[in-house]
Amino acid sequence: MNRTLLFLLAAALVCGCDTSSSVTQGPNPVKCQVSLATPPMMDAGGGSGSLAITTQPECAWDVATSASWISSVTPSSGQGPATVSFRVASNDGASTRDGTLTVNGEQVRVSQRAQCRYDIGPSSQNVAGSGGVGTIAITTTGDCGWTATSRDSWISISSGASGTGNGSVAFTVAANAGAARTGTVEVSGGRTFTVAQSSIGSPAPAPQPPGTPAPPASCSYSLSPKNDNAPVLGGTGTVDVDTTNACPWTASSNASWITVTSGASGTGDGRVGYLVLPNIGGSRSGTLTIAGQAFTVTQAALVCSYSIAPTTLKVESPAGTGSIAVSTSSTCTWTASSNDSWITVTGGASGTGNGTVTVSYTANTDKDRKGTLTVAGRTATIEQKEQKGKGELEQ
Repeated sequence: MNRTLLFLLAAALVCGCDTSSSVTQGPNPVKCQVSLATPPMMDAGGGSGSLAITTQPECAWDVATSASWISSVTPSSGQGPATVSFRVASNDGASTRDGTLTVNGEQVRVSQRAQCRYDIGPSSQNVAGSGGVGTIAITTTGDCGWTATSRDSWISISSGASGTGNGSVAFTVAANAGAARTGTVEVSGGRTFTVAQSSIGSPAPAPQPPGTPAPPASCSYSLSPKNDNAPVLGGTGTVDVDTTNACPWTASSNASWITVTSGASGTGDGRVGYLVLPNIGGSRSGTLTIAGQAFTVTQAALVCSYSIAPTTLKVESPAGTGSIAVSTSSTCTWTASSNDSWITVTGGASGTGNGTVTVSYTANTDKDRKGTLTVAGRTATIEQKEQKGKGELEQ
């Protein structure tokens, strides 16, 4: 009896059987979320910028951008906290522009100022020989400074010799005891305002080309409404111009995404029609110059939402491939990356609008395991068995 018992105990020790099992997982996708610091506003002339990425040391990431003017992203992938450098090209457009850098589905905005451009209205004024006063309206973006300087001693700047953003310059013309004369006021950006003055007792001289003839000194204008908040998908709008019958005016756009569609010029009361294009980036504002006044259009930023299918891919032990569909709006960008070494993104690492991510996975020679991918900010899971068999797809 004792011999039998000893034999059974020895057999159990030799076997060393362990009925427990374990599941191998990659980093927790919640733990591997990234935090991005918005880069400072970039200068219009272009240059280098940097992006600080904060995440856990074991968490992998990659960086992508859909903006053609953002380049040289270095490094484009890595692990743990890091600082990524990038370059932006010169902004030759009429307004501030926005692009995005996407890190593991999280987006951060990169904004760049536009080159400062200046418009004045009107471009000239006729003054009687006895002298007079006048006003020049200046239209530019809010961060652009300007100055106004008289080039003739008989024209003096009475207010508004300098400023930032939209503004106005007031000037005074002295009486003219001699022959008719012409003088100028120079405004930043190479804009020239012309003053034509007759001699005392003579009628005011004819308007001086180029440009539209200046309205009479008694003309005043008002706009209704004075600004517009445009939807992200764009649309049309109108502005009513209120003035007297003999007063001329013009309307023009200072932003590439706003177009004057009707009422580019008129005399007396009138209406200006305009078109706003859809916004595929961050919030923005632009102006129209109507009757020498700035009409501001503000447009909200594009907000993107994403869904993926399937969210779980169940496969057997042999190596293989799979795919995940991404659904979103046509202008929304996204990225895809693996959080585990045995899963590789083989196609669709980034995209815009609807798309497909393809992946491959290695053979499993150990126990059942799970791994994850981050696709468009969502988590997709691959569950792989140890036993051999045919994989199945779970929606």
